[in-house]
Amino acid sequence: MRNFKGLFLLLSFLLPLLAHQPGYAETVCEVQDYFPETGLSRLEGQTVTVTGVLTCPAGIFVTSQTSMFMRGLDGDSCGVNIFTFGMGQVPVKLGDTITVRGVVEEYILSGGDGAVTEIVYSEGGLTNVRPSDTLNVDPEVMVTGGVGSEMNEGRLVRVTGRVTGRDGSREITVNDGSGEIAVFDMARAFEGDPTWNNLVMGDIVTVTGIVSQAGPGPPYLTGYSIWPRSPDAPYEDVKTPQCIPDTTIVSARLEIVDSDSNRVNIFCPECPGGANTVFIKYAGPDGWRTELRIYDTAGRLVGTLRDYHTECGEVTIEWTGRNELMERLPVGLYYIVVTATDPASGSVTQEMVPLVIGKRL
Repeated sequence: MRNFKGLFLLLSFLLPLLAHQPGYAETVCEVQDYFPETGLSRLEGQTVTVTGVLTCPAGIFVTSQTSMFMRGLDGDSCGVNIFTFGMGQVPVKLGDTITVRGVVEEYILSGGDGAVTEIVYSEGGLTNVRPSDTLNVDPEVMVTGGVGSEMNEGRLVRVTGRVTGRDGSREITVNDGSGEIAVFDMARAFEGDPTWNNLVMGDIVTVTGIVSQAGPGPPYLTGYSIWPRSPDAPYEDVKTPQCIPDTTIVSARLEIVDSDSNRVNIFCPECPGGANTVFIKYAGPDGWRTELRIYDTAGRLVGTLRDYHTECGEVTIEWTGRNELMERLPVGLYYIVVTATDPASGSVTQEMVPLVIGKRL
């Protein structure tokens, strides 16, 4: 009994010391813990061993890379990038429980951008502890304004909000009222996904993906974005609300109203006390290609607000007087035009509503 008590006391003394030795890490959150002065991991350069669940297998973002993401077990909901060089695809899949042993590194590009926390492992540094029995890995549901945090980097999150900006075909911003977060199509894999391509300002969208970072320099505590993983099952990380098609619509419909459903003919987004948005309600027959465009008085196209196949009957978008590049249109008379085209027969139906954009005097 005396020897057992002595061994217990010795272990009680040694375990706290071992917890700070290279190769030891209790949680993924411990790997992501950072110095506030730099934004870099407190364990940078150290060899750690952590166990967690795979939230993004290798090859989902870029097929030629073996970068993947995992999160901790139970209450350890932090995430981290797991990376290896030149080892080819790793035989693990979404939802697998894995143990990884490797060196904590902060990936920074030659130009100084980045600071993505990684665990870089070598041959034999990854063990598949338990195969997945489900393809569903639950994300952390968050508000858009709460995503941009160093402790969220590498974490699988889900947000729902309105599209408030778009930069070409690779990035949008989403805001639920709490603040914006960028959503970035990393691998251009989603350019063939109609859901991604058809998103425009004002759309409500649910996004699930990995939080990444491309900070411009130290301290690396900015530049956060969400990377949706894939448009294919079991991921399908960019979703618009589902609806029941309205098969009773037989022609194009268009109406511009205010928040009280009153028709609007003059819109002054910069006027004091006035509404800075209007609501454009439009529709086309189910399955037809529906284009919502803006023309000036000379008939020149100045903006395309929507262009895709109608699936939900009437659609309402909130408009701020800007084109798809988020450029504010000059004052003047414009024509909002909805054109619905039957892809089978080529039949066309169209409706047009004039709208004056005013300015503060």
